[in-house]
Parts: sequence; C-alpha cells; structure tokens
Amino acid sequence: MRKNLQHVKELDGLRGCAAASVLVLHLFITGRANHHAVTQPIAWRIAVRIADLGAFGVDVFFVLSGFLITSLLFTSREKKSFFHNFYWKRVLRIQPVYLVHLLVTWLLIPGSRGYVFLALLFIVNFDDKFHVQDNGPAWTLSIEEQFYLIWPQIIRRFSIPNIYRICIAVIAFSAGLRTFMLAVTGHAMLRSTWYRFDGLAMGALLACEWMLEGEGATPMVRRFLKIFNSRPCFVVALIYEVGILAGSIHNRASALILLTTNYLVYCTIRYILYHPGSRSFRWLRSSSLLFLGAISYSMYMYHVFFIYLFDKYLASPIFSWPQFFWRAAFTIAGTFLLCIASLHLMERPVQGLRRYVVHPD
Repeated sequence: MRKNLQHVKELDGLRGCAAASVLVLHLFITGRANHHAVTQPIAWRIAVRIADLGAFGVDVFFVLSGFLITSLLFTSREKKSFFHNFYWKRVLRIQPVYLVHLLVTWLLIPGSRGYVFLALLFIVNFDDKFHVQDNGPAWTLSIEEQFYLIWPQIIRRFSIPNIYRICIAVIAFSAGLRTFMLAVTGHAMLRSTWYRFDGLAMGALLACEWMLEGEGATPMVRRFLKIFNSRPCFVVALIYEVGILAGSIHNRASALILLTTNYLVYCTIRYILYHPGSRSFRWLRSSSLLFLGAISYSMYMYHVFFIYLFDKYLASPIFSWPQFFWRAAFTIAGTFLLCIASLHLMERPVQGLRRYVVHPD
C-alpha cells in the first residue's frame, strides 16, 4: 500500500479545465435568452455546441474528488484522529469560499434565501422538492458533502475487499438507476444524490486500485478491474460518447452518456497516474492550466456573481455581439481578480490554521 499520495500536476490542470469549461458553459447558456431574436450564424451554433461540453465539467470534479479524497482517507485509515482530522481539513478547505458564495448570493440576488438555507444544510441539490429557485452551483457541493458524510465511515470500518465491492455496487446502482429512469421514463432529476454517486464511486475505485496496489482485491474484483480497465471497454465507451456528441445516436439511447463520461474521466486519470510525465498529457502541466487549477474551486463558486452583475447593471435589452464579448471579458476578469484575492487573503491563511486543529499521529 502506498503511504501517501504524491502531488500530480496533471490533475491540477485537469481540474482547471473542468472549472473553465463550466464558466464558458454558463456564459453561453445565460447569453441565449436574448439571442433567440436574432439570426444565428453557423459560428455561433458551433460555439454553443462546444460550450455545451462544459456540462460535463462537474462530472470531472466528481471523479477527481472521489479519487483524491479516498486516497487521502487510505493514508490515514489506521490513525486515531482519522475522523477528526478528515472533517477539519474539509471544513478549512471548503467552508471559507462556500460561505462567501452564500453570503454574496444572499446579499446580491433577490429571492435567494431559500437557496442559501438549503445550501447551508448541504441539501440544495433537492431544491426542486422544496420549490426553491436555483441560484448557483452549490448543488454539486451538496452531493459531495453527502457522500463524504458516509464515505469515511466505510473506509474506516469495512475491510478492503468490501470497500472494493461497495465501490462497484455504488457504480452499478447509481448508473443503473439513472439509466433506467432516462431510458424508460425519459426523465430523471440528475441533481438527486443517488443519480450522481457513480462518478464519486468510480474515483474511489481508482483510489483503491492505485493506493492499495492490489492489496485485498478478491479474484472477482480482479476480473472486474481487468475488464473495466481493458482497451475494448475504453474504445466502446469512446465510440458511444463521440456518437452522442456528434448527434448520430438519438433519443433515449443517450441515457448512458453520464456513465461513459465518468468512465472516460476515470480512464484519463488512471493513464496519468500509471504514465507519469507522459507527453500525451504534457499540456495539462502548462502554467496557465496550473493557475486555473489553483483557483478552480473559487472560480466555480464566484463566476456567477459577475454574470449576474453585468446582466443587471450593464447589459442592454437587445442582444449584440460586442456586448456578448464585453460580458465574457467582464466576467472572466472579475472572477480571476476575486479568485486571486480569495486565494491569497483568505484560503491560504485559513489553511494555515490546520496546525492548530489537525492532530499529529
């Protein structure tokens, strides 16, 4: 078993790509409301189609988070302060930016109190059940925190073979339920926790394979991983994904798209881990992507403020291309400045408090 998880720069770059893709997606989907009244040139339609891929950015976050957090849990699995240290580290990492997001949302956006209240309870991904308006990206944090309320207990209290089995079972249950609902009924509330756990569980499964180095894997698990990690499985998933995105597979056949997306992210991370320094992913180590990776969390949580401010105070009621680009420039510049300030003035100083609350074992 590996004693620690070494820092992998490519994963920082991958996280930066995911956050940037979500920002671009939101710039386009919130810009469509006024665009329906004007002729859509082919350049716009192509740009929108590309921007739509940003919807998969949250799935990259889920798989990455499942891998990284499970790996860290394994490194401290036998320590006395396992739960104390884990939850304090999560609080210091997540809460500062999260609380700033909720405070600014409450002060800035009318009618957001319900969203803020549910987000404080980490159940805002069920906002539709409470008839609450969606005002931001906190739903993904709710899913993650619900998962990590349970997952440390499993890592601590279950045997290694059973942890493998639980990962596989969660992947099968979550992906199977979501696929069934989409294929049979034609709809599913994709923000519901049970429909999104497969990405986190897939990352956790990779952490088991990577950190444990085969330790505790039963013959059944080894056979599963051999098939799951095989080239034919990857090729089938890739063909399906490309077919969906190209529009050649239609209607309810697209029900598996989140499963194949999660799986391809899993394969990407696995390749990076087992081929360190690979030229194929050298671009993920670029300084620009590493910068985006460093501010990815705050960028994900803050960018909605600047879109809202521009639309409320600076936008004209008639769509124009110059306005669209000014809106993008305003949002990106404002987000970057706020994220840099947040990183240096709040996030890193708060992380420094670990020495007071995290127990050395």
